[in-house]
Amino acid sequence: MSNHREVAYALLRVTLGVVFLFNGVGKFMGGIGNFVGGMNQRFAGHLPAALVMPFAYALPFMEVLCGTLLLLGLFSTVALALSGLLLVALTFGTVMLNDFPTVAHNTQYALVNFVLLWFIEHNGYSVDRLRRSGLPVNKP
Repeated sequence: MSNHREVAYALLRVTLGVVFLFNGVGKFMGGIGNFVGGMNQRFAGHLPAALVMPFAYALPFMEVLCGTLLLLGLFSTVALALSGLLLVALTFGTVMLNDFPTVAHNTQYALVNFVLLWFIEHNGYSVDRLRRSGLPVNKP
């Protein structure tokens, strides 16, 4: 392994991807309707259902999308920007619930997200690098 920074970056990117991917998959496995209903109950009296329910329906899809893109290193800058925005929204919700241990966890994820975005030039072990390198693609 010639570039330890690229290896370290890939490990951190894949780790964050796994977190997002499997959080989303877990919501699908438990049933989207169950997840949305639970979110609506949890936020009752804190945020209007008109905000909570659309976000709750979109959340599992966004987590799976961001997680998959991060795992592959595909559209990494976009994936990190989306996951950062998702973390802002999740942190806002947990602040509204006064769930400060979860706020702290979200802040840690946001810091990892920041580091990955800041050091994006080290994203060597990725599909993005393969796409940039100009490797020939089989076209029918």
